Amino acid sequence: MTECPVCAWPESEPYEVLSRHATSEGLVTYTRCACGEVRVSLLRYGVAETLRPGR
Repeated sequence: MTECPVCAWPESEPYEVLSRHATSEGLVTYTRCACGEVRVSLLRYGVAETLRPGR
């Protein structure tokens, strides 16, 4: 588990989700911590998560 470097708020419990969108690499999420720190994370696509037409 990672934490905010400023206030130690757990990254797994974002205070506020600012934006979330898909890219060619995976899902990018911008979150704000309780202290105001903004973080960016990338959840990479896996083989099982690949979208296939018609499914």
